[in-house]
Amino acid sequence: MSNYLEGVSMNVLQKSLDAVWLRQQVISNNIANSETPGYKTKSIEFENIFKDLLNDNYDNISAVKRAIENIEPVLTENSTASTKEDGNSVNLDYENIELARAQIQYDYLISSLTSQINRLKYAINGGK
Repeated sequence: MSNYLEGVSMNVLQKSLDAVWLRQQVISNNIANSETPGYKTKSIEFENIFKDLLNDNYDNISAVKRAIENIEPVLTENSTASTKEDGNSVNLDYENIELARAQIQYDYLISSLTSQINRLKYAINGGK
């Protein structure tokens, strides 16, 4: 069972859950600072980093596992000019939409993880 839980798909789910959770925290921080003068929005970059990882060529499954284990989301700050006079770049409508999107992603990833564990239980119990 340990090998299954340490498989590539489980690693991907774990890293994705961590990135989405971090994204939710960053978005919440952006919303909390919507009235802070000079505050620049921050975001989490993960999907493009993961996509680049998938485009690399690997010799074996353990190289893929290592690459996935080493992938980390990147925090970026929006350096574009603010539309507000106080220099704050938070757009509350955008941030609320992104927060809802992150919550949906998190729910989907939890559902996927639960499904994988249930399939494993089903196999262990001989289809019962």
